[in-house]
Amino acid sequence: MKNSNKWMKSLVVTTALSFGLMSGGTFAQAAGMDKEKGEDVKPEQAVHSQKTHDKEAHVKPQAPEQSKSEDNQQNAEKQREEAKGQAEEKANEKADSIKPEVKPNVEKKADQPEKAENRRVNSQASEHASETAVQHANTNSAILSPAPTEGSDEQTEEPGEESEVVTDSNESDEAEYTYGSDSASTANPEGQDFYIGKLGYGSKVQFDTTTGGGIYFSSDRAEEATYLYGYWFLSGMQTAPDGISPIEWGENQAALALETYEAMKSVYGTKVKPVIFIDVEPAYTGMNSYDYANNQLIYSAFIDYLLKNGEGITPGTYSSPWSWEVSMGEYSPSTPGAYWVAYYPMDMPTDLTTDNSEWITFPGTDEQAQIWQYYGGQDDYNVSWMLP
Repeated sequence: MKNSNKWMKSLVVTTALSFGLMSGGTFAQAAGMDKEKGEDVKPEQAVHSQKTHDKEAHVKPQAPEQSKSEDNQQNAEKQREEAKGQAEEKANEKADSIKPEVKPNVEKKADQPEKAENRRVNSQASEHASETAVQHANTNSAILSPAPTEGSDEQTEEPGEESEVVTDSNESDEAEYTYGSDSASTANPEGQDFYIGKLGYGSKVQFDTTTGGGIYFSSDRAEEATYLYGYWFLSGMQTAPDGISPIEWGENQAALALETYEAMKSVYGTKVKPVIFIDVEPAYTGMNSYDYANNQLIYSAFIDYLLKNGEGITPGTYSSPWSWEVSMGEYSPSTPGAYWVAYYPMDMPTDLTTDNSEWITFPGTDEQAQIWQYYGGQDDYNVSWMLP
């Protein structure tokens, strides 16, 4: 019986040892799987697993077997630390592989095609040229035209190439001042670029085709000038034939002025410019003061006749602020681009540019006159910033 008890005790001990070995092997395999996953294996989980197996077997392991289990636990912890280290290395490697390399030059070049898609690439020299052209550009020139929108046919240029500045002219648009005189005055001391002679008034012609001059038309000034114009002293109803209407009176004067202009052109040829100035001012042979209704009809009829029958001849207007107010009231003239204004300062002006405040806009308009008569009397001197 004792032998039987010993045998049973030995069997129980052997079984417990075998079960301990099996449980240790299973734990090591689980640690290996966790290592592959890169997860942490906590030591308390391993100890809890071992105690559970011991409790189920209802057998207290021998001291040697406990020492072996502790060794297995230490090995598991060591494997866990190695797995943790490898997991961190893999995580760092993965982060390094995701982080993009910094290559400023490559990224900058990659942006260039998109930036150059809808704009010109100009050299430094061409940019300065463009700025200069813009400063002197006319309001309607190509330099100030709207920039091309997306989808336009404008071609871009390769970097380093100079773009050509497209303008109507390679020269500056700054005003080139010209000087002259009118009527029977002496020559302008500033120059004799142009001359404006009197053709007549009302129903009277004052240009003599045989002499090329007249009482208020200087043949000497006309010969010296580079450009030649004529003006007609517009008369009011006080000199009109009996029974004629203001419109008919305006048309009759325009027809006579046009005929005299052609006579002047036959004498002086191509230097004659295709403009006839209408002189509007109060006088016995001029417009009747404050007869606004008749004067306005005469003036507008004169212009209409020239536009219909002048074959390219442009009507212009000459007057001063006071003369226009007395003759035409608040009526607005209708000869844009061909205004000749008389406005005399106290002394001979030294500044004959459009910056001078005395070079005024023409009465009834917001347009600065093209020609300024800055001195009168026997010295009818004129300056122009743009000849019509």
